[in-house]
Amino acid sequence: MYELFKKRWIRTSIFATQLLLLPLTSGAQVLWDNWYVVKTNGATEGYYNERAEISGTKAKIRVNTWLREGTRIRSENLGATAKNLPTLDPLNYNFRTQEIGMEKTIDGTVSENGKVFSFKIKKGPRTLNPLRAQMVPKIILSSFFPLWVHKNYKKISPVQPREFMTIKEYDVENQVPVAKGDVFEMQPDEFSSKTKTRKIRVKYDNVVNFWYIDSRGEAIRIHVPSMNRDTRKTTREEAEKSL
Repeated sequence: MYELFKKRWIRTSIFATQLLLLPLTSGAQVLWDNWYVVKTNGATEGYYNERAEISGTKAKIRVNTWLREGTRIRSENLGATAKNLPTLDPLNYNFRTQEIGMEKTIDGTVSENGKVFSFKIKKGPRTLNPLRAQMVPKIILSSFFPLWVHKNYKKISPVQPREFMTIKEYDVENQVPVAKGDVFEMQPDEFSSKTKTRKIRVKYDNVVNFWYIDSRGEAIRIHVPSMNRDTRKTTREEAEKSL
C-alpha cells in the first residue's frame, strides 16, 4: 500500500538500494508485491514498494520507499511481523533510515506473553531510553493496516463503520502513541466503476482517506483530499522513473 496518512508516508521507505530485493521467507505465500507512486499537488513526492506475505503462523510486511527531500532522495527500510490472525497481533517491528548524516533505528518486540511491546531507539551512537506499551486486544501496528484491510475485506460494509486501533510505531520517541480509526464502504464513483474496485473511506487520527481496493483487498489508489495527495499502484519501471 500505502499511505494511511501524512506521517505514514514520511516514515515508510528503504535504507539502501542493495536491500531492495530482500529474500522471501522459505515456503512463504506472497500476497502482493506492489509498487506505488505518491503525488502531492500533482508533483511526485516519492514512490514505494510494498510486499506482504504469509509464512505459517506469521504475517509479514516490508516497505521500501524513496522520498524526495529538496535536492536529495531519502531512503528507509521497514519490516514488521504479526500473528497470521484476523487481529494481526504484533510480534516485532524494525526500521532503519538516515537522519542528518546519522543512522536511526527502531526495534520493537512483544514480550511477557504478548502483554508488552518494547521499543529500542538508536540515533547514531546514542541509544535513547527504551519505551514500553501495554498491549490491548485487537490493536495492530499501523504498518499492518493494508493487511488488516485484506483480512477484513468481506466485513467492510456501507451499513456501519468498522473500527480499528493502531500503535503509531513510526512515531515512537518519547512515548508510544495509539490512534483509532474506522472504515466505511462508499458508493461507487467514476474511478471505482472504471477500475472495478470498491471505494472505502478510511478515517484515521482525524484524517480522511479514500481507498480504492480490488477483489483481494489490495489498494489500487489512495486519495487524501485534505492534503491533495494521491497514491496509485503502478509498475516498478514507472515508479523508478517517477523521481
